[in-house]
Amino acid sequence: LLLVDDGAGGTLRKTAASRLKTYIGNNDPILSIGLASTMNMSDNTWTTVVFDTETLDADGIYNPSTGVCTPTAGTYFMIFFANIGGGGNSTLQNAGVKFNVGGTTTAEQVHNAASNNQNYVSLSTSYVQEFDGSTYVLCQAYNDVSSGTPNVYGGGNPRFGATFQMFKLIT
Repeated sequence: LLLVDDGAGGTLRKTAASRLKTYIGNNDPILSIGLASTMNMSDNTWTTVVFDTETLDADGIYNPSTGVCTPTAGTYFMIFFANIGGGGNSTLQNAGVKFNVGGTTTAEQVHNAASNNQNYVSLSTSYVQEFDGSTYVLCQAYNDVSSGTPNVYGGGNPRFGATFQMFKLIT
């Protein structure tokens, strides 16, 4: 048992730990998804990453066939991480990751290799966003290579090549 202040003049009440969620609020939904298989991209084009593995989707807010996430109303913390690669050794020139929220770019991070091309780069971005229950969010990646096929690397669970997590903040 726990003692909880009921907020009414300092009166303490006994409660079970299982009821604590009632007092502190509900931060569902919560989402954690990953990319297990390498995803090819078009060169020089922002592409929506379609994550293929859901490790946690408490309220079914992610559509794994389109890459679209539509959270319920509330304020969320989001983080997106991706390993972006070139088509071969030292072919990656530029790369980027961003959130597309309802058609608007937020929290864009880019990498410019200049004349020092690389094999791949790891990029991440995070953002706090308020959603109205109908606005979507996409994770998008950009890849510019001098030759070969640009991609976002996959990896086996739990070592994904790209991940996206979001959770509702208690307000």
